[in-house]
Formats: sequence, C-alpha cells, structure tokens
Amino acid sequence: MAVSDLPLLVRSWIGQAVVTVDHTVTVEKASWLSFCAAVQDGNPLYWDEAFAEAHTGSAIAPPAMLPSWGSAYDWFPGKEGDGLRPMELHFLLKEAFGYPNGIVTNVEIEYHEPVRAGDSVRVEQILRAVSDERLTRLGPGRDWTIDLIYRRQDQALFGRHSISFLAYGSAATHQEAS
Repeated sequence: MAVSDLPLLVRSWIGQAVVTVDHTVTVEKASWLSFCAAVQDGNPLYWDEAFAEAHTGSAIAPPAMLPSWGSAYDWFPGKEGDGLRPMELHFLLKEAFGYPNGIVTNVEIEYHEPVRAGDSVRVEQILRAVSDERLTRLGPGRDWTIDLIYRRQDQALFGRHSISFLAYGSAATHQEAS
C-alpha cells in the first residue's frame, strides 16, 4: 500500500478506530434462542443451563451472532437513529474515493470470549489497509480491509471480524449505467 497517494483524511484513518458502535442492546437468551430455532441449532451450550454451567460456566450465545450484538438500530422509540449505516467505515471510504459500488471479497472471524446474557457489546471499525488504485473489469477501484473489534463492557475481547472489500467504478460510470 502506497499511503502517499491516499487523501490525508483516509491516511489518518489507517490503524485507528474511525467508527464506534457502543452498547446498542443488552444480550439476552431469548434473542439467541430465536436465532437457534430458526436455524435448528440444538447445541446444549445455548439451550441447556445445567449442561452449559458444567462446560462453560453459563449458557453462551452462538458465536455466529457476534456481529448482530454490535449493530446499531436505525430507529427506536423516542430517538432518531445515529445515522450510522451498517459498516459505516466502508461507506465513508467509498465516498472519500468516489466509488459508487463495493463488494465483499473476504471475511475472517476470530472468536475469543463467549458472549453471555447480560453482556453489552462495543464495536470499533478500524481501517487496516488500502491498496493503490487499479483498473478492474468494472472500472477503477481499490481494495481495503476493515477490522471490527468486539469488546465486552469490561473491555474483554469477544472477537475480531476482518472484512475485505473491492470498491470500484466512478461517479461518471455510475451515471452512465443509470
């Protein structure tokens, strides 16, 4: 990555928590049981208190739900949403470079501590890398990787979610296609 050709604003984002979503919901067992019922996941760590107590200290939420606990609501009674889009940092990067389109090219998730009922989740979106601009079959574009760091209310690490994107096209290309 040649950071010298990046806009100063984007350069200042590399390695920094640019967007933070803090405690949107308190984790509750009823929510994860609805998820488990929908996907027919009968893991006793999620359902059976006695089994979970013996193996993990208490029931745990399915690890696959980690990203859902840190999503901001667009709206809830008495308060307008905070204006954050899902993966807000990705959209800020698309706007900074003038790319109208973007796709996910790779996803990796590391799990550290299990999420339990009563937990609160904080998510930081950190720009890890941005490539030089290159010509793709879809127009000019760049690759970037954003890490989402999930932490519990006491700062213990729940996990890291690394998502790579390709953003491409130009405002002119987008208008021609419309």
